[in-house]
Amino acid sequence: MEHSKPSSRRAHHWRRDAVELAAVFLSVTAADLVAKIVARGPDGPAVLAASAVALVAVALLHTWWSPHAPPPTTLWRVRAAPLAHTHAALADHEITLLSLHPGTGELFLRTPRSLSPGALAGLLTATGHTLADSPTRIA
Repeated sequence: MEHSKPSSRRAHHWRRDAVELAAVFLSVTAADLVAKIVARGPDGPAVLAASAVALVAVALLHTWWSPHAPPPTTLWRVRAAPLAHTHAALADHEITLLSLHPGTGELFLRTPRSLSPGALAGLLTATGHTLADSPTRIA
């Protein structure tokens, strides 16, 4: 039975994991070194305790302040003309222009999930675009 070579994708994951593990070890070593230096100072234990409390407080504030999940979005491919000034017309409707290909007349857009293909087509038509076909949902 022949042994097959591991795929480059699998090897790539292994290398990435090894680099991440090395970064974790370096971070822990640096944190340990700083903690030992601070702890040996006159107010070392108090400084370390205050730093830990501050880190926990910042983490809790960040969790409370930031949104829990990004709003659901949909990716679209649209073939339209003309393509000039498309980003300005779409930004008002929470639509992000991800990519613009003038040679093919293709737009790749990220929209709120609630926007239907008909509504997107209507919006593009209202902003002066002529659609070659209806918007195609990618994801």
